[in-house]
Amino acid sequence: MAKNLHFFKVCTYMYALHKRNLKAYFKKATSPLNNSLEKNSLQWIGHATVVINIDNKIIVTDPVLSNYLGHIKRLIKPSLDLSKIHIDYILLSHGHMDHLDLNTLRKLNKDAIVIVPKRFYYLIKGLGFKKVIPICPNKKIKFNNLAISVLESLHDGRRYYLGKRYNSNAYLIDDGHKKIFFPGDTAYTTNFKNLNTDIALMPVGCYVPDEFRKMHCSPYESFKMFKEMNGKIMIPIHYRTYILAQDEDDHTLNILKKINDGSIKILEIGETFKF
Repeated sequence: MAKNLHFFKVCTYMYALHKRNLKAYFKKATSPLNNSLEKNSLQWIGHATVVINIDNKIIVTDPVLSNYLGHIKRLIKPSLDLSKIHIDYILLSHGHMDHLDLNTLRKLNKDAIVIVPKRFYYLIKGLGFKKVIPICPNKKIKFNNLAISVLESLHDGRRYYLGKRYNSNAYLIDDGHKKIFFPGDTAYTTNFKNLNTDIALMPVGCYVPDEFRKMHCSPYESFKMFKEMNGKIMIPIHYRTYILAQDEDDHTLNILKKINDGSIKILEIGETFKF
């Protein structure tokens, strides 16, 4: 009986998800803001993709520019064409297609240093990148004046749900002056408690139905994790780009406005934040 109810629930969910995406399929993708990227600033490109200029070194998180992820259509265009800028570092958090997008990665400059969970080293190396660094949580890498520490997000990072569970990486970027935290996807966890960071790029989407919160956080949980850090500014990401679950972006945005105590900076896609 329980199995039948679960199967019915999954079918109902998938029907609703496909119905929403079918409606989006016939709508033109909207245009984002087009702010310029400056030294010591960041810009939200959409979903979990953020371009960070820190001391004129360009770092990109989970680059995804594709108009389609399978049958799922992008709702808003990317604010930057990453193939037209020189990237110094690419941070990949895990293997899901909305975070590790092969079509986008093929277009990026191949002298960028790619930092990736160990399980995906050969996949990324096969795309032609000259330097790929496979790394697991609780490790740290240094590049001259830049240090990147790896923490563990609470998220199954397998590309396909076969075999054993994979770790998902969270990254803390530190140039000695500013610290920027990017956890990729994560459910609520205390792994980041007391973390010192100036800016936290926190995921806030893909949390409905409740089963999704085993691997994703709600806006409330995202903010709770941020408040458990020693953080200054939280920038919400991972919403308003693709329909991947049943949460509504307007509802998510209203929650963020409701809980904002002045420490949440809500960006538009294409908006630049200076630090």
